[in-house]
Amino acid sequence: MKRILALTLCCVMFVSSSICAFANEGPKDTQNGSPSVEKIIEELEEMKAQNEALAKQVAALAEAVRASNSGGNGGGRSNPAPAAVTSSNNVVNYGGTVTYQGGKVEINGGKSNVTFSINAPSQAVMKSANNLASQLKGSLLSCISTSSPGVGFNSAKVNFYVSGVSANDSIAVYQNQNGSWVQLVVSETHQDHVVVNLTRHGDLAFVRVPVLASVTN
Repeated sequence: MKRILALTLCCVMFVSSSICAFANEGPKDTQNGSPSVEKIIEELEEMKAQNEALAKQVAALAEAVRASNSGGNGGGRSNPAPAAVTSSNNVVNYGGTVTYQGGKVEINGGKSNVTFSINAPSQAVMKSANNLASQLKGSLLSCISTSSPGVGFNSAKVNFYVSGVSANDSIAVYQNQNGSWVQLVVSETHQDHVVVNLTRHGDLAFVRVPVLASVTN
């Protein structure tokens, strides 16, 4: 965990230094070689968003490190406690897995500036999500509750940051709808990201499931 925290801190420093370097150099206009103001602003806003997202990861990971170091009696070894879920500043930490949503949600098929807010769900939902993962013979990576105050939608394509996910993982996402877990469409999975199609807000469970062997005749 400490190594992960140190690596994330380095990433924040790298992005910050990249912003300064980009501001000094700036992209060049292909016609006259002068900087394009619009392009500079666009790229700086993107870098700023990345830096803010990394800062949130640092805060969540630091909290996880403090929690792990405070466990046990008198600093001795003890059996690991059940994974706890915490949330702060739209970042959810479940057993060291950090989840957040960084914006650029596609609303009703079009690009938008909407960012979904996420929080930790209730303990009852967490227990139900863990039971779901067991039934799927998988492991619960994260469980969150989503919202977007003032913004409604019929469909949304949402890119969630879920730390530890790799492109080769088989990730199933379920939404708690009226007390039942309904599987959603996962349109893309890559390093630390899961892209999910939603039609409503609610509690989401991210489950790493076994890859099913294909059947050939």
